Amino acid sequence: MAKIKSKKVILFDLYQTLIDIDIGGENKKRNEAKGWEFFAKSLEQYGVYIAPAEFIALNDTRREDFYVGKDKKIHHHHFCTLVARILKDDLHIEFSHGEISSLVSKYHKIARGHVRLYPGVVEVLARLQKQYILSTASYTQGCYTQPELKELNIDQFFSYFIYTSDVGFQKASPEFYKQCLEIVGKKAGDCVMVGDNYDVDVLVPQKLGIKAVWVKNPVTANQYAHLFEQEPQGMVNLDEFDKLPEVIERVFS
Repeated sequence: MAKIKSKKVILFDLYQTLIDIDIGGENKKRNEAKGWEFFAKSLEQYGVYIAPAEFIALNDTRREDFYVGKDKKIHHHHFCTLVARILKDDLHIEFSHGEISSLVSKYHKIARGHVRLYPGVVEVLARLQKQYILSTASYTQGCYTQPELKELNIDQFFSYFIYTSDVGFQKASPEFYKQCLEIVGKKAGDCVMVGDNYDVDVLVPQKLGIKAVWVKNPVTANQYAHLFEQEPQGMVNLDEFDKLPEVIERVFS
């Protein structure tokens, strides 16, 4: 992808910043179980009969193999790659990349529970797109988040799509943000990170000189209260998301 020059860049976290998903423990477990049931059932059309629990076990094994010699707090696996290896090496069937992406995307639609944009997100992104280059910078699996952005009709606002699974590093690692700067072709001072995770969306990028805006989401905010004595200036309350352009303007000034 050709690098876009001149404008400054806004890097966006996605989940619980722009997109509301069900992160409740019991709901998540129940939805994931339904998703795996669908996935296993879908393989029957290819002559593969496997119990959901057996496929989960294979997935767990492949994931653990990936992290051998790696720090899970720094590195991040690619789910679609693991699934492709399970299908080819363990179940002896070969799928195209498109077929695997489609299966994983359908699995995720069930496993994720509800998904919806927070109020004002479309209007704010449309407004910011006129003045800045927008990019995702999210902890997720790109193979199912990319179609999800299209489903929500906000992919149109982004020039770059950066996901931890594709980069291979967690957001807790400065390497993730170094890759972001490389991909968008900008210096740290020309970028601002926007997200609800104060530790990895604010503190980590700031170490590299990337500016940051914390989106205070009441669902996730309390876990970060110990990290500051008073609320940071570069902050916007989720229920006042329409004020984000003004906050970003101040951060860049």
